[in-house]
Parts: sequence; structure tokens; C-alpha cells
Amino acid sequence: MKQIIKTHKSPIVRLALPLVFIRNCPLSIINYLTRFTLIAGLLFAVIACNDDPNDAFDMRSPQAVIPIDTLEVNRGETVTLNAILSDESGILSYKLEYATWKITNEVSLRDAGMPKTYDFSADIVIPSDAATSWLENYQKHDGSIFNVTQTYHKISLTFYDAVNNKNVIYFYIKIIS
Repeated sequence: MKQIIKTHKSPIVRLALPLVFIRNCPLSIINYLTRFTLIAGLLFAVIACNDDPNDAFDMRSPQAVIPIDTLEVNRGETVTLNAILSDESGILSYKLEYATWKITNEVSLRDAGMPKTYDFSADIVIPSDAATSWLENYQKHDGSIFNVTQTYHKISLTFYDAVNNKNVIYFYIKIIS
């Protein structure tokens, strides 16, 4: 049959030539060809799927740069809280709050065009009855409760970007007199 394949020029016989080659090959060559095909296929799949489909979505929280986040002040003083808020999709809104001093200030920046950077600034008058220290109860995972003496008031600034990713930063204020 080998002689017929070598001399015959029929297209059918030319197509059958690889089959005769595989049938007459040692098993180790077929195993190498199969391994090569699998490795080449996997390599192609890894290279083809290199892009992350989530790259098109904004999943990063907006960021803040705070020049001073801890202050020591007297009762009755006015303090200014500053931060630079930034996000590639734009800043949608922010909310400054501290329930103990009844501070709630929520601002939407949608009408301002949702800027990519926003210079936050707020003036706060420290109440004349602001506590210098107080006890807070905390509960552990095992259910036991312990007390902590606090000396810093924690004022939160919550802000959102244009796709509602959220970040919260804190300003700490200690009353010294």
C-alpha cells in the first residue's frame, strides 16, 4: 500500500496520506502532538482572555486628601475642616455629620457638574457644653461588654462619586477646655 500512495496522484489518496502516517507512527509521537495541541490551545486561550471585562466599570471609591484630621480646640471656638475630594467619574454628593452636636450638612454637586476634584471646607462652632471625655460601651464577639474612655469627637464626612461608590473619612476633635 505504501507503494500505491507514493505513485498515485489521486486527491483521495493524498487526503488519506496523513491517516496512513498516523497509523504507522509510534504512540509517543501522537502523544507529543496531542500535548502540543493542548498546550498551544491553552496558551492561545490565556492570551485571548487577557483583558478584564470589569475594566470598563468604575469600582474605585472616591479619594480624599486631608491636610489636618485631628484638632485640639476650646469650647466656643470655630474650627474649619478641609479636605480635597477626588474621583475620575466626578463627585456626586457629600454629607458632614455628628449627631452629638446636631451637625448635619448634605450637599449635592450634581448641579455643579459633578467635578472631578472638590475642595471641601466647613466651619464648625464647638458647643459650649462639649464633653472633654465620656465613657462608651463596646461589645466583644463573645458577648462581654467593656468601657472605653473617649476624648476625641469623631465627625464623619461621607461622599459619593458619580456611580455611587462611597467613602467615609473622619475628623477628630479633642476639647481641651
